[in-house]
Amino acid sequence: MYTNFKFYDRQEELSLLKKLTSTGGFKFIVIYGRRRIGKTRLVQEFLTDKEYAYVFVPKDKTVDLFLDELSQSEKIPKFTGVQDLLRYLFDTKKYVFFDEFQNFYYMEKSIYSDFQKLIDEYKHKAKNVSVLVSGSSFSMMKKILGDYSYPLYGRADIMMKLPPMDISTVMQILYDIGVKDISEIIKFYAVFGGVPKYYEYIDLLKTLDFENAVNAMFFDQRMPVLKDEGKAVLISEFGGEYKIYFSILEAIASGKTTVGEIANIFEGKSGTASRYLDVLRNEYELVRRETPITEDPRKSRMGVYKLNDNFLKFWFAFVKRYESYYEQGRVDELKKIFSENYGAFVGGAFEDISRDFCVKKNYAGSLPFKFDKIGRWWGSFPGEDVKKAVEIDLVALNETSKEILFIECKWQELKLNEAHKILDILKKKSKFVPWKVKDRVEYFGIIGRTIEDKEKLREKGYLAFDLKDFKSQ
Repeated sequence: MYTNFKFYDRQEELSLLKKLTSTGGFKFIVIYGRRRIGKTRLVQEFLTDKEYAYVFVPKDKTVDLFLDELSQSEKIPKFTGVQDLLRYLFDTKKYVFFDEFQNFYYMEKSIYSDFQKLIDEYKHKAKNVSVLVSGSSFSMMKKILGDYSYPLYGRADIMMKLPPMDISTVMQILYDIGVKDISEIIKFYAVFGGVPKYYEYIDLLKTLDFENAVNAMFFDQRMPVLKDEGKAVLISEFGGEYKIYFSILEAIASGKTTVGEIANIFEGKSGTASRYLDVLRNEYELVRRETPITEDPRKSRMGVYKLNDNFLKFWFAFVKRYESYYEQGRVDELKKIFSENYGAFVGGAFEDISRDFCVKKNYAGSLPFKFDKIGRWWGSFPGEDVKKAVEIDLVALNETSKEILFIECKWQELKLNEAHKILDILKKKSKFVPWKVKDRVEYFGIIGRTIEDKEKLREKGYLAFDLKDFKSQ
């Protein structure tokens, strides 16, 4: 389905597709990724100036009905079997695109054997055809194409995972549709992340105020277009196992971030919890394991798990958590809860955004030193009565030069004296960080929503950045 919404970014992916298909021969190209991430749009953009066949694979159709409807909508002859359809497409088209490829599994599993037979045949013939397939269900695409017991194992020339767009691209999207205020842009990104389809909805709504847009898409009683999106994403990703993964993600979102806490879902079985967490982290990339930046993550027992997906963080925090309010029609209360709490939510996302900002500054060589790694740091230390928890938002370090940078991130409008107080506390907290204590070179910084007279902080040797610096980067 084509859209009038402008196509953004994805130049690396387009270049790779062009390179792969320019060498001739039969190509079988797989593109997969999160729901709404732009797989179909990417392929259609690549095929814009080409003659191709488009085949959408429905989940709830019989083979006969699928073939009948395809012949009517795409001007393709009516065939009695899918293998005959494939042979016709491979003989008559240079490009063929199968959208939601995993749905053949529900229609008729043997269709994948038909694909395997013809892929092998046409590769042997060196037929100049590029077959592109996309799928939103990671679990199903992995099973169909990555399980050696399935016929299509090893047949893909490439499996391209489409990642979310970075914040720079999101800034450009929002700016183009009329959101000019960098503060509003950060708020939108904190909720919708790098998923382009959600910004298309914002454009369609013509509601550029952050709070109004979120209320319309999640809390509107008439048509909250994204109220059930979180559940749809998880079902799409995990298929039949979605309830297990759903429970784990919900636990993490609610603050249960250690293996021990998450293991309660599995009657205290830490090994089972760890296995599922490894899948979520390494295969789906929906969660990450964090340890204090000075610790070896392979040995540290201080690991905690965090959600990577901004949208799912928001959905669990403000939609799933209050689903009973929807059922009772308490929409005004929902809007009030959101209005009173979204600032803290954005503040949490701002730390991740600030880390990415520092990574770009590091790459550009515009920090006092080139750091090797950056992340959060925390620890517990003896206090007067109980252990004292110490946390620092960002710590960046260079093992060779023994330089270290401590940064606090504040989603606030800071006066100069407030910034000084934060930096003074940061200096005190830095003394707890057990990294090359005797011979390290220390730097201190602050990142805020706005910082009054930040040049005066810079004159004193501090790093000081606010949203104006984000905009100019």
